[in-house]
Amino acid sequence: MKFKLILIITFEIILCQEIFTDYLVIDEDTVDVFSYQIPNNYNENNPVPLLVAFHQWGGNENSNYYTEFDEEANSRGWFFLSPFGGSVNNYSHQEAQMFFEQEILWMMNHFSINNEKIYMIGGSMGGAAGAIYANNHLDPTKPMVAATASGSGILDCERRYYEMDGNNSMIEWFGGSPEEVPFEYHRNSAVYFSDSTQSMHFNLQHTPLYLDFGSTEEHRYHAEDLYNLLFGYNNNLWIDIDPSPGHGYSVMDEYHTCNWLSQFRLFDNPNNINVNLDQPSRAYWIEGKNQINEQEFIRINCQRNNNIITINQIVNTDTLLLHLINDTIPSYFQINNNSNQNNLTIGVTGNEILMSLINNVEFESSDNSNWDHLNITNNIFYINIEEGEYLMSFIFNEYNDINQDGVWDILDILLLVSFILQNTIPNEIEFQYADLNNDNHLDIYDIIILINNII
Repeated sequence: MKFKLILIITFEIILCQEIFTDYLVIDEDTVDVFSYQIPNNYNENNPVPLLVAFHQWGGNENSNYYTEFDEEANSRGWFFLSPFGGSVNNYSHQEAQMFFEQEILWMMNHFSINNEKIYMIGGSMGGAAGAIYANNHLDPTKPMVAATASGSGILDCERRYYEMDGNNSMIEWFGGSPEEVPFEYHRNSAVYFSDSTQSMHFNLQHTPLYLDFGSTEEHRYHAEDLYNLLFGYNNNLWIDIDPSPGHGYSVMDEYHTCNWLSQFRLFDNPNNINVNLDQPSRAYWIEGKNQINEQEFIRINCQRNNNIITINQIVNTDTLLLHLINDTIPSYFQINNNSNQNNLTIGVTGNEILMSLINNVEFESSDNSNWDHLNITNNIFYINIEEGEYLMSFIFNEYNDINQDGVWDILDILLLVSFILQNTIPNEIEFQYADLNNDNHLDIYDIIILINNII
């Protein structure tokens, strides 16, 4: 990918602010245009926040300067970026999101941007762009959203399509109607209200979200319904409880919005990850490497608790990669394999990894040279990694509970306690099923894992 710089300088005479315009060029084709503003007090030795503004339907890269967000950014010492997105009616489709990402990277390559303080705002069509971008960009090695604000955002494209009895712009960029290409509507929306399993709103758990809207418009119900859906799941939500008339940017108080955004810094290493990924990609410290059905989401629900990593749900991928650093190396790795997916490849990055697979598994041999670094004993594997990715294939056997009645419940806890107190002597099979961390001892650690299984 090659970028060519074409610089055009215009001037905002009244406010004495310079607005710069550049073009995104890929393979010698000009694919997008964007404008930006450099804060007056900019010092390249001090990384500063970046405010990305998305225009409303029918607008362009210069439309956002008719708001006061550029003045607010300048007064706070922030950079201001206004992408075009390839068209006046882009609805943040996949190609437009690629343009946004490349233009943010261009800013980061040319200026001292604080990558932990990339904020996004928008009105109407652009009001959903920040949340949509956040849903689709959870890789800490690439630009991520620290917080985003919406004014009258079209948060559910399929709902809006039917509210309007059709939308030619969506048909153009998504490739058809919701009946024809439902997955395109869901992956390019902040939320899909009709079926949460096909919605990406899960991905917004750790992204602060500001929701504004006009008092009498349909868009308010997009915002209010999303707020109610995320309440208690996302701990950093703001919604207008006394909206004024208007639509899009006109309903937003620029000073209040920027003040709210400014309190947040990117949170990119959570203990809990619950995501729908629209394509093979990384979400924080876990990555779905393959997508079995390209028209369905890769569903991953996992958590990291002290020295245990638990995968609660895996759907539509057969390969997971764990991006681990030394202070998060787990001792135990548990998979609650409830997706009826019996074959899974597990990968790790990092160094000196020690893990124990809690479930019953069989190791599947491979001729890959990386196996020279791997030793497996009783489902415990030791890896000494210098660099690169290491993938291991496992076949998951039937998940067996201690009393072998097919259910993890209080009866298993009572039996395990009886074993630990030596009131009952387990047979060989019972001991194997009760030794949940595979350390050849029955103790409180097995009880903790058992309770987690039941929960």
